[in-house]
Amino acid sequence: MPVPAEEAFSIHLHLRENNNSSLWVRGRLALEEKLSAGSACISDLEKPPVLYLPEPYYFLQFYIPRKTLNGFCYDNQMNPIDNLLRGRKGVDETLHSLGLALLPALRNPHSSSQLFVDQVGLGILAHAVHRYGRGFEKETSTRGGLSAWQIRRATEFLEANLQGKTSLYSVAAECELSVSHFARAFRKTFGRPPYRWLIERRIDMAKTYLLHSDLPLADIALRCGFPDQSALNKSFRRFLKQSPGEWRNSKK
Repeated sequence: MPVPAEEAFSIHLHLRENNNSSLWVRGRLALEEKLSAGSACISDLEKPPVLYLPEPYYFLQFYIPRKTLNGFCYDNQMNPIDNLLRGRKGVDETLHSLGLALLPALRNPHSSSQLFVDQVGLGILAHAVHRYGRGFEKETSTRGGLSAWQIRRATEFLEANLQGKTSLYSVAAECELSVSHFARAFRKTFGRPPYRWLIERRIDMAKTYLLHSDLPLADIALRCGFPDQSALNKSFRRFLKQSPGEWRNSKK
């Protein structure tokens, strides 16, 4: 089926090997080779591609509008990017790892953190610019962290939304910053990305319930913004090396 022309790029991250594939651009054969699991194929949608995959295929598609790409470059003091390279032979281990990290959230969007999805998406965009962008230049100067009022507004907003889904875009908007600028400034200010900061605050809230209530762990998990008890247990072990039950018993 024809792909409509638009100012955007499409990145296909192949999750399984494909032995027989071909890509045409403007009626000319551009690529014909075996695609390994973890390889990336990039198409400029202003030049509508035709992709032939005679075998069953399994890939993640990342859609990047050109204005998003150049907005990211502007926020990070880089030159605008004319194009993204079509892709390289072999495995793109970074993109493959980021894609696999996203899969559980894509399969279960109702039980995933929007902040986490936004952070991984921003990482994918940064990687695409760095590895496949033409005219890439490193940042020439380092901007500071959040201002005092932005720190107050960001923390107040995140604290007020501990129990619900919060997107990186909504927090950045509260601070009147673009997403990429906010994420960088937040990390510089707090030494951790917003998603990790939010998880730490949720764990602090869970500690309060564990110490001062007899609520079951499943109820505490939901009150603290975790989708279920399993997610609470996983976060507790990651940060404290103990399960919530073990931590509660150690404080008695």
